[in-house]
Amino acid sequence: MDAELLSYIRNRQTDIVQCCARLIQTPSVNGVHDEVIIAEAVAEQARQLGLHAQIIGKDPKRPNVLVSTAETGPTGLLLLGHLDTVPAGDESLWTYPPFAGTVADGKLYGRGAIDTKGGMTACLYALAALKHTPGALTNGRAQLLCFPDEESGATGILGIIFLHDQGLLHGLGAIYAYSGHDIILGHRGLVRYRLRCNGQMIHTGAPAWQEGTSGANAVTGMAALLLALEQIKTPHSSAKYFEAFKTVITPGTVIQGGVNVNVVPASCEALVDIRLTPEYDLARIEGLLKQCVDQVAAIKPRLTFTHELLSYIPAAISDEKAAIFSTVEQVITELKGYTPPRTVAGPANEGYLMIERGIPTVCGLGPTGANAHAADEYADIQGLVDAASIFALTAVRMDRLLSNN
Repeated sequence: MDAELLSYIRNRQTDIVQCCARLIQTPSVNGVHDEVIIAEAVAEQARQLGLHAQIIGKDPKRPNVLVSTAETGPTGLLLLGHLDTVPAGDESLWTYPPFAGTVADGKLYGRGAIDTKGGMTACLYALAALKHTPGALTNGRAQLLCFPDEESGATGILGIIFLHDQGLLHGLGAIYAYSGHDIILGHRGLVRYRLRCNGQMIHTGAPAWQEGTSGANAVTGMAALLLALEQIKTPHSSAKYFEAFKTVITPGTVIQGGVNVNVVPASCEALVDIRLTPEYDLARIEGLLKQCVDQVAAIKPRLTFTHELLSYIPAAISDEKAAIFSTVEQVITELKGYTPPRTVAGPANEGYLMIERGIPTVCGLGPTGANAHAADEYADIQGLVDAASIFALTAVRMDRLLSNN
């Protein structure tokens, strides 16, 4: 059976590449394009492959796609992808147009190639192989869920949370179809803030400003706060699998303030990005921020500071003993001839939402490639085939476990 599945996928390499290229050629940039068009493209491809596809969403313009080997039944392996992408950025930096889906030197180039249109393509053909191989799934089904609005902050409001609330999120284990063949058990968390500093506007030529009796520069006040945050040093994590990472505060990723060159700025805003290890939760970060604010306010008493929490994702990790991890590990060892390492990801993703809802999740595994969120993003063509093969064989083994549940 394994040989039949692998043969089905290998024989459709050209179709896999063409499918992925079509998805790349359907732009779905978050904040620019509603995901309904790419959702329809995924659903149509699924139906052409003989799979059951459903489009459903809280927002009809930004729906989810649910693809299944069978319309009903228990789900063993749950595959995940997101429909939206980040912008292409400066297109002059790309070797090939970012939405052309160009094939060159064994690679498929384009925005979303590995984040996650390549992964979703590999999932579709894995499910098709399972559907058309008799006896591959005898106890239940495998599914692919494609979500909108991941790139805005991985809140899952339109995707995972909505589907869970609708009773449509089930599986013994899940794989988020990003890139690479490591066993990603979880990921660091993140906190993002918008900081505001309010000062006092005054003419830069005024005597009161010269003498320091009036006016307060919100920009330099914000700069002092950002520099104070930057001075915070954290140790490497002691939590298992997180040892390579620290909690990292990156202040001032975006900053804006002032109105004119001859006016002392009365306001300034800045964004701060913080990556979290398990030792740091929101309360601990809030405490560090308050210390820095108090430190600057004591030196610059005319300034006031406020902050707005933009997003919070806790550091997350699945139970490493869950069957999905040993199953994927076994499949990759069989196919690739090496045992993949177990680790966690530095960037956060929607995996935490799955873990919180009791579904152990590989938080990133799929076609090899490079340059996600950068110019010349690409997926290896062989990587697309390999990922589909891994997904298909994992689904067979997860299906056998359904008989014990």
